[in-house]
Amino acid sequence: MWLDNASSIDMLFYSPYADAIVNFTKNSYLTPLTIGLYGSWGAGKSSLLQLIEQRIEDDKDGIVCISLNAWQFEGYEDAKVAIMESLLKSLKENETFLEKAHEKITKLLSRVDYLKVGKSIIQKGLPYAIGMLTGNPLPIAFNLSADTLDAGDLLTKLQSFKTEYIKEGEKEDTLTENIRKFREEFEDMLEDVSSVRNLIVIIDDLDRCSPERIIDTLEAIKLFLSVKKTTFIVAVDQRIIEYAVNIKYPQIDGFAISSDYIEKIIQLPIKIPELSPKDIENYLLLLVSQLHISEEGFETLIKEIYDNRMMLRDKALMYSEIATIIENKQCSCKEGTSKSSFDADASIISKISPTVSSSLKGNPRQAKRFLNTFFVRKNLASLYFGEDIDLSVMAKLLALETIEIRAFRKLYEWSSNFDGEIKQLKEIEHRIKDGKELDEEYALWATPRITKWLKSEPIEL
Repeated sequence: MWLDNASSIDMLFYSPYADAIVNFTKNSYLTPLTIGLYGSWGAGKSSLLQLIEQRIEDDKDGIVCISLNAWQFEGYEDAKVAIMESLLKSLKENETFLEKAHEKITKLLSRVDYLKVGKSIIQKGLPYAIGMLTGNPLPIAFNLSADTLDAGDLLTKLQSFKTEYIKEGEKEDTLTENIRKFREEFEDMLEDVSSVRNLIVIIDDLDRCSPERIIDTLEAIKLFLSVKKTTFIVAVDQRIIEYAVNIKYPQIDGFAISSDYIEKIIQLPIKIPELSPKDIENYLLLLVSQLHISEEGFETLIKEIYDNRMMLRDKALMYSEIATIIENKQCSCKEGTSKSSFDADASIISKISPTVSSSLKGNPRQAKRFLNTFFVRKNLASLYFGEDIDLSVMAKLLALETIEIRAFRKLYEWSSNFDGEIKQLKEIEHRIKDGKELDEEYALWATPRITKWLKSEPIEL
């Protein structure tokens, strides 16, 4: 089974993308820079981010990399504060920054605390407390609720809040002033650590957040954190960002601002294209190989494919080629599996993958789900029927379910009258084999995808 997690092994052959992005991050003259790594859900963005981290870790060269998961901020009251605090705490734990910028990071964290207090004051109804501290008591003080007095250090924090943030004659510009101060102090802190040429902040899973959180996170990057010596790499589905922008900033006279808004924040967009059907075929075969081969052997297999540039060919990988590499490199199977079971699984998937690959939307996650479904049904079939089942037939039926669910349901309907054969399917198969047109009642089966499925092995179901 394959979990929906990032892989540390590059089965999607995204290394050129990782190398190109890391090359950009090594140039401190390009900072501040925000890179948008665009791809649909399941396209392999997290795996590519992991490759980028590995490249940076292997050759740090004055670069510090911090990885944050935006989805973890979803439960926080303020996403802006959450990402700022999370980044600063990660820097505080980093050896380089711990040694040379500990005090300044501590001060920045205190400033973030004040921002939290400020927002809490506004949201929880503490105008009386603010009024007392600013010398401007308000009548609403009489309605002060009890929960506003829970924190024992409330007055101390409010006094600090007044001192740091509310200055006489500048009350209207307080927010702007605080943003400016945080940016200045954050940039000064980075400049003090002369051994660091660039701070790279990787943000994953932003497109899993609510529209409000997405905008808050992007605005925190732009307003507070995007300074010299910083590069942000944001992995996201571009459509989700556009949707989030349109939710917060609706169209005006039919004019959408989403593209302009995104361009202001993300300077370098890099799109991960959908995998071609050939690439999906390769990926399916490699996933099956990963299931059976030891971790060390699988890494050897991937390296051989890379070194011989086999993934760049016009045709898909063949299992015979995989088997030859495994034999020549003496790659062992995992405990609990065998060469014969590997041969059987690879043979079945190799036969059906050309048919199903175009229906998996060029998406690695969909490919994993297809294989997971196959192996679950394989295990169930073995429990019910033992050896008395043709797994290649089961795989072909699963492929039809994936390609065209309506045809799969129609086949299920026809099978309810099974008396040794399914007459309708038999007629369709013979007509396709003889090159004859299908009658109107079978029009659904005349599409190129289903015709290809009918011709795939095993034939004459």
